[in-house]
Amino acid sequence: MNPRNVLRGSNAWLSAPSVLPRLQRLSIIYGVLYFLLVFTLTWVATDLNYGSSGVVGGDFLAFYTAGDMTLQGQALDAYRFDEFDAALQTRVANEHLGMMWQYPPLMFFLVGMLALMPYKVALWVWIAGTTVVFVLALRRILRLISPEQSERHMAMLLLVASPLCLMVMISGQISLLTAALLMIAAFRPKRDWLLAGLAAGLLTVKPQLGVLLPLAYIFAGAWRAFGVAAAVAILLHSFSILVFGPESLEAFLNAIVRLQSDVAGSGTHTPPENMTTLFGQLRFWEVPAALAMPLHVVLSLFVLISVTVSWWRFGGDEDRALFLAAITGAGAILVTPYAYAYEMAALTPAALWLAFDSRRFRNVSIVLLAAASGLLILRQSLPLDALIQIPFLISVLAFISLLFEANRRPVPASIAG
Repeated sequence: MNPRNVLRGSNAWLSAPSVLPRLQRLSIIYGVLYFLLVFTLTWVATDLNYGSSGVVGGDFLAFYTAGDMTLQGQALDAYRFDEFDAALQTRVANEHLGMMWQYPPLMFFLVGMLALMPYKVALWVWIAGTTVVFVLALRRILRLISPEQSERHMAMLLLVASPLCLMVMISGQISLLTAALLMIAAFRPKRDWLLAGLAAGLLTVKPQLGVLLPLAYIFAGAWRAFGVAAAVAILLHSFSILVFGPESLEAFLNAIVRLQSDVAGSGTHTPPENMTTLFGQLRFWEVPAALAMPLHVVLSLFVLISVTVSWWRFGGDEDRALFLAAITGAGAILVTPYAYAYEMAALTPAALWLAFDSRRFRNVSIVLLAAASGLLILRQSLPLDALIQIPFLISVLAFISLLFEANRRPVPASIAG
């Protein structure tokens, strides 16, 4: 593949070679300063409130509260909206939290450990831990697509300090961890079948993000990865049901049904704003759910078929490993009707592909990546989402750009090493 040093600088669109490195350093500095500001505000705040509606740690409040309920022997109450909301209100007096718990019982083990610590300590352990796993998954791919250590370090710094990753961190979400698992599961599953299968099995803590993986493994002939993933998922979830009782599975399934009803119905607790999906975009335009859902299903089938065909055609081609991971990650946040902007961390392989491996867009890759970052920043203060939601726009364009290059002849790669 012989990757070009596009992240560190390309003169295709700037005549001054020193401009790009400066912009990259400024981007990293901006990200670090913003991170330090949030870190400071976390500890300065006397309680868990940011103003009238903000919460220290954002959605982490849900994870911590579910963990605390687990330690108190009330784990299954987290699946009941009224009981869960009452538990949330004991920490933050806010009538509009709207948080629901819809993770499988397996998740109680992880959040229970977090609840052993004070809230703010647990928050930063959570952020640090998920970020480390994300960086390790990112490093694994970069080591195989980029021969230069300085280039790899710059890429990792730019991605971790990007508006997308910072958004996930400050929102307290699990998306850096799930994005890392998806990257590991979708990158070279035939060659690294044990690691890929383990990651895919663990990703079942958020199953909607891994819906494309079984088909990818089947059509690529990655049977060992498929077997490991199935075994890991069955063992872990069986153990959790054994610990929390068969009723935990029923409670989880009821919570999923309630979530789906809210998504496809009033959207009281799952508003369409900030979603990456066609369903969310259509509901944002106030299209009735009865029409929005069938249209979303049509797009989902197109994405599913496109990803499946890609794995069938290129599953055995090591030169296409990054492309396959990228199209799987991009497809994952379009297939499900329920995915918010923080799930865009799954686009990380697409960003790497754009910078290192694309041919059609390679000369302007830095422009496209900078534009995406700029839109994510500016939408916080400008009405950029008035016509079309930026998370949906970026997600769709990423997937389309991957499809455009599905038929190109790959540059010979050293990725097989």
